[in-house]
Amino acid sequence: MRILLISVIQIFSSLIYSQIPNGYYNGTDTLIGNSLKVALHNIIKGHTEFPYTSRTTDLWDILKQTDKDPNDSNKVILFYTGWSVDADQEWNSGSGWSREHIWSKSHGAFGTSRGAGTDAHHLRPADPSVNSAKNNRWFDTCSNPYLDNGNYTGCFTSSTNWVWQPRDEVKGDVARMIFYMATRYEGGKDRARFRIN
Repeated sequence: MRILLISVIQIFSSLIYSQIPNGYYNGTDTLIGNSLKVALHNIIKGHTEFPYTSRTTDLWDILKQTDKDPNDSNKVILFYTGWSVDADQEWNSGSGWSREHIWSKSHGAFGTSRGAGTDAHHLRPADPSVNSAKNNRWFDTCSNPYLDNGNYTGCFTSSTNWVWQPRDEVKGDVARMIFYMATRYEGGKDRARFRIN
């Protein structure tokens, strides 16, 4: 696990250098392992937080922008399925779309409180029944295709292990979000609240 984390950190670091302001990651280019993770934590720990639900700008509003369907600005793309749905159908008694914590809330014990629970870096729109099927399963390779009411999702699950495999198009996004959450919230006082299986 440690070698995998170090590899992910190094790959992630090289990818983000082309997309950042000059000097943002100064002092990290010679670091490796936990020293690099701590340094990255210190760089990214300060960000603007938004409420989970509010009359002002909240996560519903943010997700309508971050996951907007490029072919129809009135729709959002659901993370696990790629389905395009009406953006205004927030939850709608379970008939609309939901906000999925890619790093499951129960794996961090953070609920929907500000900070990890509302961090838009790991929240995505999801179909409520697909989100329910994913539950708090760990991400891993699986072989059983997950169909939602007979509809192909591109996701897989397992009948023997508590795991979920997202569709190929978002696997890199999942890896980046988990890396971000482990780096952002596992440092300092938040360390005990997060675990990686």
